[in-house]
Amino acid sequence: FPVAQTVPGQRVPPPAATVPRAAPLPQARAAPDAGLAQEVRKLVQDTIQTNSDIFGEFSTSQEMDMPTFTQLIELIVPGMTREEMKALFTSMDINNDGSIQAGELFSDLAMAVLHSRMDQEVVHPLEGSYHCLPKPPFRSDPKQLAAIGILKDVFDEVVAARFRPIPVPVQAPKPKQPERQAPGMLASMFWGAKKVQPAAAKPTQVVERPPPRPNAPRGAYIYGGCGCGKTVLLDLFFRSLPDDFPARRLHWHEFIRDAFRSMQGQPPGENIFAAMADMLAKQFRVLLLDELLITHISEAILVKNLFRHMWARGMTIITTSNYRPEELYAKGFNRDQFVDFIPDLTGQCPVIDLGGETDYRKVDLSENSEIFWHPINPDTTASFNQTFENMVGKDVTKDFQLPIPMEKRHISVPAYGTDTRGAKVARFTFNDLCVKNMGRADYSVIAENYHTLFIEGVPKFKPDLGAEFRRFISLTDILYGKKVALHLQSEVHTEQLF
Repeated sequence: FPVAQTVPGQRVPPPAATVPRAAPLPQARAAPDAGLAQEVRKLVQDTIQTNSDIFGEFSTSQEMDMPTFTQLIELIVPGMTREEMKALFTSMDINNDGSIQAGELFSDLAMAVLHSRMDQEVVHPLEGSYHCLPKPPFRSDPKQLAAIGILKDVFDEVVAARFRPIPVPVQAPKPKQPERQAPGMLASMFWGAKKVQPAAAKPTQVVERPPPRPNAPRGAYIYGGCGCGKTVLLDLFFRSLPDDFPARRLHWHEFIRDAFRSMQGQPPGENIFAAMADMLAKQFRVLLLDELLITHISEAILVKNLFRHMWARGMTIITTSNYRPEELYAKGFNRDQFVDFIPDLTGQCPVIDLGGETDYRKVDLSENSEIFWHPINPDTTASFNQTFENMVGKDVTKDFQLPIPMEKRHISVPAYGTDTRGAKVARFTFNDLCVKNMGRADYSVIAENYHTLFIEGVPKFKPDLGAEFRRFISLTDILYGKKVALHLQSEVHTEQLF
């Protein structure tokens, strides 16, 4: 895709659009044990002071880059793998500038991660990354642990397969069309001179070419409801891969946006999906796709054909979804053109069921007046305004025109500033984002450029707000996938919006 320019056999840092910001560390919802955090903090401080030849620059600048961080963790948690260190560093680097500040390094959540990992003996990068999750707010879940066991096999297979050359697609020949029998010699002799009414021609039966055969390690289809841990597992898989591994991690909205853009640059013809797959095979060998959701026949046809050609070229797909494979595009227009693909999907991406009743996003989430405000009145508006000002201070840029890559238009950002960590914080109204004719491309650009969003004036959705409702769902879905912190003022409690 246009956002993915990776040389085969090498790995460059994926574009910001493809990297989930600040995962796996979430916003704090329950404070880790203060005593344990203090013990680990003292250990880290003592290690830095004792090794002044290594960490002397940090003592002066209060900033640490990835190589120095790696040396520090090797001294504190010798059993932690490089992939785990990379995941932890990326999680702490809130503003994505390649360095972490002292406040990020010594935060309670970072200390909780190190404490969790110190007592764990792990032999696989995925296990190590999972045990690096800070507890709280994360909790060990039996279904997540079972999924890790399955994903370990997938991980090992794709890592081994990366050294093999890109397979040449194998496709069965297209069956020949049945030919009409010519009249025999006797028929020509006896009836050739008679004028007879020709028989009506029978309609030609079109025989489709069989799809190319899969030639890739099998991936996974991680299914479950909201808050069960699907995205966390996908992020852990991505960040546990070796540094030089060609992989791409995308949200569904980014994938479908870039896929349709890529189609526009391909020559017309029946091989457009093959040409796209050829291009993608040169960029990455594993696609990690979050929140698969098919809403239109064009998306169904694209997924069906592009996935098949990607598998034929040795690419593995790991995806998450709130829907089982057989539920995708349910009751959609011309769904019969998609149904025959479902067995292929489950064959190449076996289902991992993370179902369950627990929504971990809501565990330990109290009624926080600085995250959600309702109803819409002068008091909540004043508190909303004050919280935004407390976060960014007085230095606010207003009416900023945010460019959309590869498009000749901009998004109007009413106001944005920078918090104490250097992360950008933007402010919009509901009308700015959901009443205007905005779409997934716009929301993705916003999510990629701002770490925190304040949205005011969200109404209770009624039947006459169908378009606004769909836009709001797309917006919140993309913000969640990108780990954007959301502060919301609404007419009613968030649980009563729909």
